[in-house]
Amino acid sequence: MVSSLVIGIAGTHSTGKSTFCNELRTVLESRGIRVETIPSFGALAVQQGIPLLNQHTYDSTMWFIDRTLEAEQVARANAEVVLVDRPVIDAVAYWNAAVEFRGDEVAAHEVEAIGALMIGHSPNYTTVLATKLDPSIALGPGRDTDSRYRAAVDAHLHELLNRHSIHHQVISPGVREALLAQVAADVFQRMGLA
Repeated sequence: MVSSLVIGIAGTHSTGKSTFCNELRTVLESRGIRVETIPSFGALAVQQGIPLLNQHTYDSTMWFIDRTLEAEQVARANAEVVLVDRPVIDAVAYWNAAVEFRGDEVAAHEVEAIGALMIGHSPNYTTVLATKLDPSIALGPGRDTDSRYRAAVDAHLHELLNRHSIHHQVISPGVREALLAQVAADVFQRMGLA
């Protein structure tokens, strides 16, 4: 099995995660690096009737986590670098925001189970990046337009990253290009291509 570098890119919807993933992939592949991208499973969830966005449940969150972990495992066997557009912590942030949004109570064992999965899996990411919501940037076409829920996901994501001391870098418009170059340079160095 290839010992892959795994880069997780987290953030609320329509904040540039997929664009960043695509640009990073292009830069890495230009140096001959084998890259796999783990996409969001939102479209598959819709096809299968899995609740998402502000309707997330414990079961739907576990479904997203399971799909991500399965895809990561397959990708690590085939690629030198795996880009995860929506790592495990993303699913947890979306669930936390949905619970808050609906004012639901959740069972302690569910919180513990998902938290343990998230914390246990975090060290598998070589690098974690998180977008920061800029409400002035327009939503992409076909995106959920509930600005309150979108902001709640952003807040929960950054709270989780900080509370659990998950080392990460924030992607914001002012540092985006420099961060893209920095992450690529780090990959090149780790792979002996610097």
